[in-house]
Amino acid sequence: MGIFRFLLPGLKDNWKVVVLSILGAATFWFFNAMNKSYDTRVDYPLSYTFVEDSVVVIEPLAGQIKIDVTSGGWNLIRKTLRINATPINIPLDNPTEIKFLTRSSLIPMISDQLDGLRLIYVVTDTLFFNIEKKVTRRLPVYIDSISIPLSQSFRMISPITCNIDSAVVSGPKSTMEQMTPFVQLDFSNMSIDGNFDDELGYFVGEHVMVEPAEATVKFQVAKYLAREISIPIELLDFPQDSSAFLADNEITLYYTIKEVDEDEVSASDFSVTVDYSMRNMRDSSVGPILMYAHEKALDIVLASDRIKLSFPEDQ
Repeated sequence: MGIFRFLLPGLKDNWKVVVLSILGAATFWFFNAMNKSYDTRVDYPLSYTFVEDSVVVIEPLAGQIKIDVTSGGWNLIRKTLRINATPINIPLDNPTEIKFLTRSSLIPMISDQLDGLRLIYVVTDTLFFNIEKKVTRRLPVYIDSISIPLSQSFRMISPITCNIDSAVVSGPKSTMEQMTPFVQLDFSNMSIDGNFDDELGYFVGEHVMVEPAEATVKFQVAKYLAREISIPIELLDFPQDSSAFLADNEITLYYTIKEVDEDEVSASDFSVTVDYSMRNMRDSSVGPILMYAHEKALDIVLASDRIKLSFPEDQ
């Protein structure tokens, strides 16, 4: 500070005056500069006019356009900061027919709407549009029961109910022309292991809207278990002299049962018979026949479809 006291005597006592002088000079310079004209490049906001209810915008419309303009400093600051900057409006009288607007088409639209600015050059070469006609249909609501994602070992045990039977579907013409004649409820990303009562959306393409947006679906499920049981084989029409008999007197039977019903099933609920008269003479075998089974046992499979016959002379 010693050198400042030497160069500017009295600075300590008059520093406020010095600061105010500097601020005054800077302010004068700033206002003087703002009154001059400048050329600059700006990203100017855009808006569009068209009947939106009858079309679908496939790709987002450009929100701004890059232009070179000239104007006074104040105007440029306001436009750059988007203060009182009314967007340039692009009228689209036939939005589904217009695919693009070139620089030459944009220049007169922009020039007429630049308030306080003079257009020098349109930097953006082309504005592209992808707008399609909106098509609306009422379609039946479809539930693909086979594709419902049940957790492993679970099955549906009741009819599927839905609170609606049809929905109003709207979308771009190209998509609607490729749609199925129904709208399918979407069970994606689920693994159902309990009674179902939920609202679902629809499996539809991009830009497609459905009203109502969701449907309520209900159904009941239960867990099923895979079980096996060994049961005796009943003989039919075998020789009384025991000249022929079975190599195995029991057979394993596989079945599926609801978990809550598992304890109700026993070996006596099943009957498997082998009829000697139906033997295959070439390989000395006979096929077992399931005569009856427990009413709650499902997916019944016998461990073998042929049983070997034995004869005393073979031993």
